[in-house]
Amino acid sequence: MTARRRRMDRTAMTGSLVNWPTRLDSYGGCGTSVYAVWPEAADEPMLVCFPGLLLHAQLQEEPIGDRGPWTAVFPGLDDGDPEAAERSTGLLAALLLGTTGASWALRDPDAAPATPITECFAGFWTAGEQDLTAAGRAVVNALTQSYGRPPVFLTVQDT
Repeated sequence: MTARRRRMDRTAMTGSLVNWPTRLDSYGGCGTSVYAVWPEAADEPMLVCFPGLLLHAQLQEEPIGDRGPWTAVFPGLDDGDPEAAERSTGLLAALLLGTTGASWALRDPDAAPATPITECFAGFWTAGEQDLTAAGRAVVNALTQSYGRPPVFLTVQDT
């Protein structure tokens, strides 16, 4: 199998930092990526002097999950101006925890187990701290300790 074919395989999963929810229903061929980001804060003690580099993220794919974490990092997310919507606030760090060629669907909890997912779709799976492996928790904990705050977890779907 070539590297390109491996990369496009829906079951391909990079890294060992995320416990991917392979027990859930697969939903199409869209990929999923999980990030941990540490936004700057207005009262940031680390930025008493100029940091030297300005780190911003530019949103290129579809954000999924609760909008709260997204708007904390991308305050213009629902703005009609695409340039404002796709640009993050200043970040201390942004870490790609993992990516996969698959996406997973959540079922309506009231649906019968035999119901096809297309009839009981209740949104896409999004990652949180509880979905990290031991290695993922170690990495995130080290950066959290360094930056003095927990990260914001963001899940993106390749559309």
